Amino acid sequence: PTTGHRRTDHIRTMYLCEVAADFALSVLKPGGHFLAKTFQGGAENELLARLKQNFRSVHHVKPPASRDESVELYLLAKDFKGGSGAG
Repeated sequence: PTTGHRRTDHIRTMYLCEVAADFALSVLKPGGHFLAKTFQGGAENELLARLKQNFRSVHHVKPPASRDESVELYLLAKDFKGGSGAG
């Protein structure tokens, strides 16, 4: 659950995304996809770089149903390259 404190929510959510990415990189087959919800806040750059190393395309997705003032964002990584995983 979120706390209502943007920075805290961002850091906690980024941690969960990083753990999920670790798991995905260890189990995905080549061509697989990864989707994670996070919040904009500045700490996502390292995760984005890691996803870009391991997937052929990585996009920020904000669904049309998301409120304009919302800082939620989805990271969609498509077409896993395979290999050692943790890259």
